[in-house]
Amino acid sequence: MKLFSEITKDCLELPSVQRLKLARILIDVSEPAIDPTFGSDSAWEEEIAARIQAVKTGSAQSRLVSDAFKDLDEKYPS
Repeated sequence: MKLFSEITKDCLELPSVQRLKLARILIDVSEPAIDPTFGSDSAWEEEIAARIQAVKTGSAQSRLVSDAFKDLDEKYPS
């Protein structure tokens, strides 16, 4: 059996489309069953596609991760 680090290295060498497919498979087998009539899968697929398109066209807005964490800390103080 391969070590986790070897599996991770192999997965990171996959093309991005295959990495995303693998991630979805792992999430599907890890999460409790979701009611397929709810429609969340298609909504997420649309959201993912829209975000990818925004990055490709250059219209996506980024921010520093430190700013994002600061906002989260303010919104959800411990």
